[in-house]
Amino acid sequence: MRLGFSTIACPNAGIDEVIALARSSGLEGIEIRFLHGTVDLASLPELAPSRLGETRRRFEDAGLKVVVIGSGVRMNALDPEVRDKQKEAARVNASIAAGLGAPYMRVFGGPLPPAQDREATLDAIALGLGEVAAITAEHGVESILETHDDFSTSASVLDLYRRGCDERLAVLWDTLHTHRHGEMARDTWAALGPRIRHVHVKDSYKADRSGFDFALTGEGSVPIASFFEVLKAAGYAGFVHFEWEKGWHPEIADADIAVPHFARVARELGA
Repeated sequence: MRLGFSTIACPNAGIDEVIALARSSGLEGIEIRFLHGTVDLASLPELAPSRLGETRRRFEDAGLKVVVIGSGVRMNALDPEVRDKQKEAARVNASIAAGLGAPYMRVFGGPLPPAQDREATLDAIALGLGEVAAITAEHGVESILETHDDFSTSASVLDLYRRGCDERLAVLWDTLHTHRHGEMARDTWAALGPRIRHVHVKDSYKADRSGFDFALTGEGSVPIASFFEVLKAAGYAGFVHFEWEKGWHPEIADADIAVPHFARVARELGA
């Protein structure tokens, strides 16, 4: 397996700073969520269609692979106008991913809005994420559903396929969220392994259904070693990325502390 990190760890950084952090930490993969303080990646000059090739070369010349564009696309609304806007966001982000040579675009199932009928919402999410997967496939990019929100368990993810979701939708295994919802790593892999394309790792002092916080890798309560053991046993050859949510939680440690710490611990665990 190969190691990398999400730019949510350094939300205000530009590309040169991201590259420098990855190289100094000995990491190979980049997942773009934030750049220059924004998640609106299409607004950035470096990610304009005319400059994507140049930006891709900057990463490649540094020996780095852009693996994922971390979109916030979700299809949990029933309003057709809202759904159309999400599909347009998928097109824009898939185009950026393709231009950077990233094989994946992250999507969410999202929380189930309490004011909406549960069954109708689940059916709409299954249909909508399938439509998004078809859109990104047109760009040569695979949509990957993060285990998160109301889709943090294997059963909740598999239910979308039972409802007819396009099989082109794959899975991003966020290990913290499956763990805090009671799943053992080996059980998650047994259920979702053939669909998993990418993995997130982060640690937490508190990690249960009521919520979580943030701890430097190996210093919290999450059984980080168990994820690496399962991935190694399965022969997983994809990327494992550190997702340090500095972009949403500015009070946590800076990336120049947390990212190299993750890299060091992950290597000690045999990654």
